[in-house]
Amino acid sequence: MVLVVIVCGCLCAGGFLLDDTGSEPVSEEPWGVPDDGWTAPTRGVPVPEQPGAASPSPSRQPITRPTSGPAPVTVVYEVNGSGTADIAYFDAESDLIHVDAAKLPWRATIRTNGKTRVMVEATGPDINNAAPIDCTVTISGVGKPVVIKEQGYYGISCAPE
Repeated sequence: MVLVVIVCGCLCAGGFLLDDTGSEPVSEEPWGVPDDGWTAPTRGVPVPEQPGAASPSPSRQPITRPTSGPAPVTVVYEVNGSGTADIAYFDAESDLIHVDAAKLPWRATIRTNGKTRVMVEATGPDINNAAPIDCTVTISGVGKPVVIKEQGYYGISCAPE
């Protein structure tokens, strides 16, 4: 019996000695993010303008007419205000297009097969000095024309209900 107590005691003490000091028995949380100095971009956070920056361009070339179908619906997106704004809108193929630092007023026209994926949103460059900004979406071609207009400060979104 004494031999069993000595062996068990040695195994337990050896386990504590081999364990890293200060380690926690609980594993890391699976959603933890390593602090490697990189932070993900956050929607609505102004990005300082770089001197000599190129003129704004879409994240990719917008499609103004669908590749299939008659495209009976015309959609006109408009964003009005002063200065610049980051703009996102759906093109004719329902792809989300981003235009960074677009000079206001801004306007784009597409032809599409329907009005289910129609939306424009704009975010001003500086939340601390938010200026009035408004957006308008005009949908025509099938039935009575629909005009959606919203007004606000710093950020705004227009879409059919």
